[in-house]
Amino acid sequence: MHILPKGLVRIRHFGILGSSTKQTTIPLIHQILGIPIREKESRILETYNPRYCTCCQKESMVSIHRIPKRGSPKAVFSAVKNQF
Repeated sequence: MHILPKGLVRIRHFGILGSSTKQTTIPLIHQILGIPIREKESRILETYNPRYCTCCQKESMVSIHRIPKRGSPKAVFSAVKNQF
């Protein structure tokens, strides 16, 4: 069915693509089909520099105002806008 009745939720991934079985079934399928299993590449994390500008490639970024994690951003932006 393309359109489900109200109250029903479509399950998109189940069986071999289910999130709980994916880690075990996909390597098993690769083994059965004879496809070599790729090892996960190790990720190299770079240190984050908040002052580094990606445009000019210099440490010229300056923090004007920190926005709190919760609450409406409208009040924060209007306070910052009135400062300048």
